[in-house]
Amino acid sequence: MADDPKQEEQKPDLSELTSLQFATAWTPSSNSAQRDFPPRRERGFDNRKPKFSQQKRDGENKKDRRNAGDGKKGKRIKHDKKPPFNFSMEVLFYPDDAPIDKLAKVMKASMRTYQLFDIAQLVLEKPERFVILAKNLPDKEGNTAPLYCAQPYNLPFEDEQSAKSAAVKFLVDEKFEKVQQECEPPKGNFQIVNRSKITGDLLGAPNWHKYNEYLHEYHREKCPQIPFEKFASEVEGVRDADEISKWVEQMKVRTVYKLKEPGEGENSIFETREAAMNHVAHKWGAELVKKYDQVRFKGANLARLPFGRIRKNIEEAWHKQKRFPIVTANNLRGRLRRTGFAVYKRGTKGFAFVSAIKRKFLFEGDSLAEAPQKIFDFISANSGILADQLPYKFLGMEAPKSESKPKPLSEEAGSDNIENTGEPPSHPEELSDETKAKLAAVWRELAWLISEGYVVEYADASLQANPYLAKPKDKTTDAAKIEPEAESDEPVLDQKSETAVQEAAEKTDGDSEKIIEAAAATPADPQESETPEDESSDEKSKEE
Repeated sequence: MADDPKQEEQKPDLSELTSLQFATAWTPSSNSAQRDFPPRRERGFDNRKPKFSQQKRDGENKKDRRNAGDGKKGKRIKHDKKPPFNFSMEVLFYPDDAPIDKLAKVMKASMRTYQLFDIAQLVLEKPERFVILAKNLPDKEGNTAPLYCAQPYNLPFEDEQSAKSAAVKFLVDEKFEKVQQECEPPKGNFQIVNRSKITGDLLGAPNWHKYNEYLHEYHREKCPQIPFEKFASEVEGVRDADEISKWVEQMKVRTVYKLKEPGEGENSIFETREAAMNHVAHKWGAELVKKYDQVRFKGANLARLPFGRIRKNIEEAWHKQKRFPIVTANNLRGRLRRTGFAVYKRGTKGFAFVSAIKRKFLFEGDSLAEAPQKIFDFISANSGILADQLPYKFLGMEAPKSESKPKPLSEEAGSDNIENTGEPPSHPEELSDETKAKLAAVWRELAWLISEGYVVEYADASLQANPYLAKPKDKTTDAAKIEPEAESDEPVLDQKSETAVQEAAEKTDGDSEKIIEAAAATPADPQESETPEDESSDEKSKEE
């Protein structure tokens, strides 16, 4: 068909497009070929660093990714939190005797007042500082499963056989020692000797009557991280007379198990650990396992407990208490009070404090002797002043700058030298003897106020004078023996409120002060929680 003349007239002229240059996203797109633009770098554009459109587009992409999935602008995607651990046991922590006795000596020597929570966290810091009380929680039918405790460490297990196996291993380590001893070499017609492809060591002739026993012993000593089946599959036989002779020669000296305190006429040498375990099971079988509803054992032995449900419960409870030791702090109160400490809750926030010195108070209008009264009033007007700066500021002097801070309680408790910090501090040498004598006199009066309980020195060495009390109608009342009603010795928090406090801990990200405020707002149980009954420990009477 012939071309239509009208269509030819409507064809556009494309010759103008021959000089057209396509612009980038950062340059104008219209008539760009007709404009005289400077080079790209002179215009401020750099291919490596897009400055506007690309950055804007990247920002929009990030917003899209943040908003993806919820359809709401500006809302960030929230990842689900790890669900809380579902406890199947009740686990409590109490201070062990030796660490708490050492800590008590330090606290009494320092005459300082410490927060109960700080002491609880210090006890929980290391397993050797506490003992563990644990029992199974009742099931749906209300039945509580017993615990089978392996001796001598009293460690809990789910069943009697597991506890017995663990107890046998514990007693072998306790009652035997490994020694090198010359022995009779294996005798027999040995045509082959087995060798481990994993270690390269010769293991023994497969027809040797003690081969299997020695194979298990070697695996336990050398390759415990490898399953025995895998280890046994990597054993090869060697038919070489020299290798067989080498094995026979090396068996002339072997590691044996020697009983530390053998009885009269009792065999004291056992060639393998398995033989030693059989001896323990036969001799002490009736004493290996004890059955209890509640177990008590030292935290230092927690590492001996195999991983499983029981250890998981204990470790989860430990971590929970280290984060916020509300229950452990309550458990500490009775022990500290029996050791001679005053434990009191001060103020509406519910902060609990511990001191070896019982506080004393003055009635309004009463006073001490002239010198201590002046210092007492000065501290009242300058609450929080540091103990080492008070003598200087009280005398109107500039206190020397000191970079040293009071040692943490944990550091003091770990020291072998426990000194009374009531001694006057050293003063700069450039001071006159008269000035030093005045400073020493102020320090002595301050030490007396602290030792008598009129002034409190806290762990950070800050000072606070006890407030005056309103005069009672009964003139025979002794102010020194009065504790303000609002500051009486009450439990930090009753056990029933623990769940509410733990919820507060989650909401405040572990902020102790906010959590304690939540605890203070919860009514406390007037009945004090003391150490639970412990049927499994003969040491309870010692702690009481």
